[in-house]
Amino acid sequence: MILVWLIIVPTAAGLLAWLMGRRHPGWPRWISLSGLAINLIIALTLLTRYGDRLTITPGGPWLAEINLSWIPQLGVSFHLAVDGLSLVLVLLTAFLGMTAVGSAWREIKEQVGFFYFNLMWVLAGITGVFLALDLFLFYFFWEMMLVPMYFIIAVWGHENRIYAAGYHRAVFCARAKYRGLHLRL
Repeated sequence: MILVWLIIVPTAAGLLAWLMGRRHPGWPRWISLSGLAINLIIALTLLTRYGDRLTITPGGPWLAEINLSWIPQLGVSFHLAVDGLSLVLVLLTAFLGMTAVGSAWREIKEQVGFFYFNLMWVLAGITGVFLALDLFLFYFFWEMMLVPMYFIIAVWGHENRIYAAGYHRAVFCARAKYRGLHLRL
């Protein structure tokens, strides 16, 4: 269940940041930073609990795992697990997410709540990608990361931001489809 919290916390923090951004533009920053700090603490808890068993062997023992049937007719399950490598990537995601919040602290002045909503959902999607063991779930988290990334680029990007956002979306979708096709062969 701890792995589910690694995805729920930034998702909920993003929603809360968006809602509270209408009341005060400073709240989304603190909500996002707090959500990422909680995620970092959860990941560090996993590291301290299982630090002596960190391995990066294929098919090796998982440090933590949850496997629930999601769409049984299609054989799709909600299967999350963490090993040594994915734990390092989750820790890095939380740390770099906090860095992103800090770097955007004074730069983002328009639609602050919506920006932090998108940033937190990108980070939740990235975390889900690192934890997903089911291919359908992997694609779900991949798309969960791409859609808010489109809005971040399109709204707060440089002068060619609309073109860049569309290009970014097309390239990443094509790359994901190619990898999915490659995995099936």
